[in-house]
Order: sequence, then C-alpha cells, then structure tokens
Amino acid sequence: MSTKFTEGPWKAHNRGPVFTKEDVYEIHWSEDGECVAEIVHGEADANLIAAAPELYEALKEMEEFVDMECGIGAFSSSCKSAVKALAKARGEG
Repeated sequence: MSTKFTEGPWKAHNRGPVFTKEDVYEIHWSEDGECVAEIVHGEADANLIAAAPELYEALKEMEEFVDMECGIGAFSSSCKSAVKALAKARGEG
C-alpha cells in the first residue's frame, strides 16, 4: 500500500470564534492558504495536528535507524509503540 501524505510543513491558523465562543483553527499546508483541516477546536489540538508531518518523519527515521543498527527484534516497547503509530498513520492499523 502506497500512502501519499499532504506535504508539510503544516501551520495552525487561528480563525477566532466562528461557531462558538471558543477559537477555531484551520491547518494550512501552503502559503496559498490551502487547508488540511478547516475546523479544529482548541489550540492544543491544532498544534498537534500541525506537527503531524514532522512527527511522522521523526518516527519513520527512528524506526529505520533501530532496524538498521539493532535489527527488528531489538525493538523495545517504546519502539513498538512508534511502529504501531506509523502503521496507524498509513491506514494499516
């Protein structure tokens, strides 16, 4: 399965209170204002979503490093959690 993600970096943009008293955020991925997500409630969630491309790449690099240096069987429980998270991001889990 080949997965093509929207290119990063992504940035959270505060639209202010739109539907409720709480601020609503958009996640932009280009300077033209193209959105990955148009309505995100809460700055913390918006920042987490905006960090997704970098988080994915960091976990992928860690997985490749551990596999190359130690072999797949050497994964600790934290590494196994990273592998599960990567699979979930690719729609495999």
